Amino acid sequence: MSLRVLIVDDEPLARGRVRGMLADLDGVAVVGEAGSADDARAVLAREPVDLLLLDIQMPGEDGFALLASLAPRPAVVFVTAYDQFAVRAFDENAVDYLLKPCPPERLTQAIERARRDLDRPEEIERRLTELLAGLGRGPAAAERPLDRFTVRLGTKQLILRADEVLWFGAEDKLVFAATETGRHYVNFTLDQLERRLDATRFLRVHRGAIVNLDWAAALQPGFAGTWRLQLRDQARTEVPVSRARTRTLKERLGA
Repeated sequence: MSLRVLIVDDEPLARGRVRGMLADLDGVAVVGEAGSADDARAVLAREPVDLLLLDIQMPGEDGFALLASLAPRPAVVFVTAYDQFAVRAFDENAVDYLLKPCPPERLTQAIERARRDLDRPEEIERRLTELLAGLGRGPAAAERPLDRFTVRLGTKQLILRADEVLWFGAEDKLVFAATETGRHYVNFTLDQLERRLDATRFLRVHRGAIVNLDWAAALQPGFAGTWRLQLRDQARTEVPVSRARTRTLKERLGA
């Protein structure tokens, strides 16, 4: 039987290139293409799929969010622009990946590995579950505080530790993690982060802000009874604090 493959990538040109390479392989049938997590779920609901060729960086839900939502999960080969440090998570969990732009011979190797893995569906599920848990995704990860994130940096995605984050904020409906080097967008809402972050270190101080109290330096009075929390980064960043959350913040800071 042919290996039934779904290509998931928000870039049409990238999908077309992969489809063209797959056309040269025997025993491979592309059952569909998807440009988003929702599109991929729609295909999966109507087509049996053996293998996802899955991009990670996509608008809205990323590839990890899609994968975490699937049960059961097919075999997966990630097609991504990750650098050598971020792919360590894949290597540690024996999960296959292709770095863009991938040469045809590397794609062929990934397809052959996927064929072998399909004989061991329990092993596929174990690897993917451990990968998602290590990246702070999936049901298993919900049992402990979120301590790392995948963030976008140009065409790459990096893995960011929670202790590197000064604060989380929202901008044009997108949520970012602010570090000393800049802002990086994450695939969580502030409400999700408030539930998942370590409550001993992170505190919601405003409807649009969650701060890492380890970086707190000083409280500055603001306008009309509000306050601003100054952080101890080089830029001396100030995060708004709402009146409703000021008392809780002062108690946490021992003020």
